[in-house]
Amino acid sequence: MKSEATANLGFCLLQHNFGVGGRMFRRQPVHEGSLLVDKVNILAGTQSASDFSHGNTLPLIARPWGFNHWAVQNQEGTAWYFNPGSEVFEGLRCTHQPSPWIGDYANFVILPSLGDDATVTYRADESTFKPYMLETNLTQHGKPIHFRMVPSMHGAILHVEFPEEHSGQLQFKYGGGDWQVSEGGLSGTDRGAKGGALHIFVETPDGAEGIVESNEKGVLKFKASPKGHRWTVRLATSFVSSDQAKKSLHQELAGKQLEDVKEEALGEWEDLLSRAKVTFSDAERSKVFYTNLYRGMLFPRFSWECDDEDQPMHFSPVAGDVRSGRLVTDEGFWDAYRTHYPMLSLIFPDRLGEIIDGWVNAYEDQGWLPTWPSPDQQFSMVGTMGDCSLADAIVKSTQGLLSGFNRSRALEAIFKDAFEEPDEETANRALGRVALKEYIEKGYVPSDTSNVRKVADHQSAALTLNYNVADACIALAAKAVGDDERAKVLADRSRSFKRIFDNSTGYFRPVRQDGSWDGNWDDEEAVTWGDGFTEASAAQYRFYAPHDVTGLTELMGGQEKLCKNIHAMLEDRFRFHAGSYGIKIHEMSEAEQVGSEGFGLYSHNNQPVHDVLYVAAAAGCRSMAQKTLRHVMSELYTLDGWSGDEDTGEMSSWYVLSSLGLYSLLPGSDDLILGSPEVTSAELRVPGRPVLTIEAEGNSKDNVYVQNVKLNGNTVSGASVKYTELAKRGGSLRFQMSSSAIDAL
Repeated sequence: MKSEATANLGFCLLQHNFGVGGRMFRRQPVHEGSLLVDKVNILAGTQSASDFSHGNTLPLIARPWGFNHWAVQNQEGTAWYFNPGSEVFEGLRCTHQPSPWIGDYANFVILPSLGDDATVTYRADESTFKPYMLETNLTQHGKPIHFRMVPSMHGAILHVEFPEEHSGQLQFKYGGGDWQVSEGGLSGTDRGAKGGALHIFVETPDGAEGIVESNEKGVLKFKASPKGHRWTVRLATSFVSSDQAKKSLHQELAGKQLEDVKEEALGEWEDLLSRAKVTFSDAERSKVFYTNLYRGMLFPRFSWECDDEDQPMHFSPVAGDVRSGRLVTDEGFWDAYRTHYPMLSLIFPDRLGEIIDGWVNAYEDQGWLPTWPSPDQQFSMVGTMGDCSLADAIVKSTQGLLSGFNRSRALEAIFKDAFEEPDEETANRALGRVALKEYIEKGYVPSDTSNVRKVADHQSAALTLNYNVADACIALAAKAVGDDERAKVLADRSRSFKRIFDNSTGYFRPVRQDGSWDGNWDDEEAVTWGDGFTEASAAQYRFYAPHDVTGLTELMGGQEKLCKNIHAMLEDRFRFHAGSYGIKIHEMSEAEQVGSEGFGLYSHNNQPVHDVLYVAAAAGCRSMAQKTLRHVMSELYTLDGWSGDEDTGEMSSWYVLSSLGLYSLLPGSDDLILGSPEVTSAELRVPGRPVLTIEAEGNSKDNVYVQNVKLNGNTVSGASVKYTELAKRGGSLRFQMSSSAIDAL
């Protein structure tokens, strides 16, 4: 039987908002200050600009993986439209922007005012920014306007309170489309949205009047009240139709007050964050942990709605029509495959099943697995790294640890990337693998072919390495479903990184069609950006073979040489040349800053090095890895933000995993590499799985070295533990910490 709170919610919406099975989020009574969600700082990383990133984030208010996000706008006309230091309030923006480098779509702004276009101001430091709510006091003409907003999955509920004896209004503005006064409210359609039109329905409260001022602006007008009046406004959105927006409003907000919706939103965040209960020797670090965990629950976007039969449906931005099933969007796999999906599989496997189902439907809609959709495929980054995230899901589904998606269709999607050459039009949209034929025949992507230059510019060496990693992931999926023949082919292909390794220099290099090295080499070429590599140089890509640490170690001349090379990377003086980029891009500036803080050429501000310290740990350079991991966590992850772009949960998930002392080097593999946990204790409570407790005895800022590890009382002798054992058995994972290194490497 459904509770009274969910009586008007169908099963589709229960799944959408509350997870598979429709389990309601119920909070126990809590004391002020004890909520995990209130440890989250959604302003972290917002002090960024196009030339230097501390995260390039927005202060996003939403439901987890929300259909819409909401953020304050105070710098119109730029993708960096929020400045935490500005006192201008241009409105609350409904946004779908995953990154300023991708841009926004289907966005509109809500602005409370006293009836004119005079500047509205506010103070960010006097406002309440929470994942589940915005509350602020606005000022116009020296008079106060109190404004609150709480999101539902497809809409929001607003409170606005104007001064005594003063009328007011709410303006709803977007770039292009039309507004209409319809029965019960205002209906708007933003026809300027890429990939489809966003339909908006705003319910007109009793005593208010809805009018259309222009194609771009609908307005709710409120009468003056002798004692002031708090107005409640409900709205919802849809990519399907205006009627669907009205239906979502009825399902999610009808009959509810703002406090009711706030309790739901707060409860959903609290329940999900509570899956990981952590403690630190420095209690303030728990705020960093939960801020990063929050960032890992924003993307990809759940872009589906509920049809009349209470089943998931979505508007396809590729096909331009409405289709059955889930859809997700707004994430780039070049970033996310590394850490975001491994984190989701550890803490949120139930939601991950829904996410993979959404990606399978995206594949079916356009015939290829997207690489960076927002909402449709964007031309950004290289490689088919979504292959790894789907491959990992396939493997875990065969182990009984993940469900909710069509395994055979997921396998079809990644096999297509691995074995089918895309036509020119498809490759030009950054779908499939450009130069797949040459890669299969030669073992590398040639740097001097016109199609590679057109699609991947000067990134052929990085592209070869990306293809290798993806092939290794797909090989594991093939093996898991019993396709041993393809598994062997792909595993063999994944080791071709040796073909682009220059033994004389000790670095990967781009190779031409005729097999010769592309470009001359000198001491500075290793730190020249581009010239075969993506957003980095050969120095940052030197250890990018996380799928074959044994093979990489052999290439380097053995364990001792590999460890010395990684140590040299950490100790070297940071320097760079712009190379084929031609200008100093923001990643270079951030890498320069990271280098100045004692990290040498280990440029943690960007993804290419995120595996390096775990490659070191897997290769046996454990003390060096443990010491540096803790240095990275303490110095580069703060409440102020990150050392570079926090790309849709990737940077934050690196921290979540690392703080727990676990890391996946290869999606699809059962091995989780052991690091140096920053937590003193953690309790992971995942529905349907046994509880896993992690303890780091003696942990402190100085005690960063792991003396031994025990899983359920048994000593772990190697560099890793098994994901399946943690997921199926749970129990206790104990790290014994010390200030003394256990090896010289």
